[in-house]
Amino acid sequence: MASEWEELEKLSKDELIIQLVLWKNLYATLRDEKGDKNCPWYAVKPKMTGDEPGEPTTKKWAEKIAQYGAMHPKDGLFCWCDLMDYGLTEDQAYSVCQKLSAEGKLKVPEGTEIDVGQEGKE
Repeated sequence: MASEWEELEKLSKDELIIQLVLWKNLYATLRDEKGDKNCPWYAVKPKMTGDEPGEPTTKKWAEKIAQYGAMHPKDGLFCWCDLMDYGLTEDQAYSVCQKLSAEGKLKVPEGTEIDVGQEGKE
């Protein structure tokens, strides 16, 4: 059985970057919600765009993030809003999922349900 280090070694550079931003964002959110004022420089506050959590990125990265996130759901359901954990804004997460789904480029693991907001944002 491979160690965690060996498993991480198998990831591509892009996958490692996506994982880094995901965990950095989740850690920052956790520290912020706990009111921790002494957290490190890289986790002071979650990224925000105005009053909205997240930070828009390029279309290329948004698509990479969406495709990676869809293949790594938290449970048996992948929802467009899950991409906000990866640091995307609500609008960018929704629109990239809509686009990739319409193009047939948004894949999920077998047995995973998908909600890309076909009926509009919930």
